[in-house]
Amino acid sequence: MATGAASEDLLKTLHVMFLADSPESEHIALLDPDRSPPDTFTVRGQEIYLKLPNGAGNSKLTNAWFDSRLQTIGTSRNWNTVTRLLEMMLD
Repeated sequence: MATGAASEDLLKTLHVMFLADSPESEHIALLDPDRSPPDTFTVRGQEIYLKLPNGAGNSKLTNAWFDSRLQTIGTSRNWNTVTRLLEMMLD
């Protein structure tokens, strides 16, 4: 596990896309994992976890791309925002 500054740098690259519906497996299978190197993603249920080392603005892994291929809609947030929202809910 990364610690200190390395951990902070890693957290800046992590994002999650929350989908309105769970995508069908045949749609997931059509996603191109090499669309935007060095970016990576994993689909888990109604979420897509993304690692975007060069930032979301420089990635071809856009909401519109996922929406059109998975035939649903979603919204993305960086991991720091997700954890802040969770903290607000728990307060």
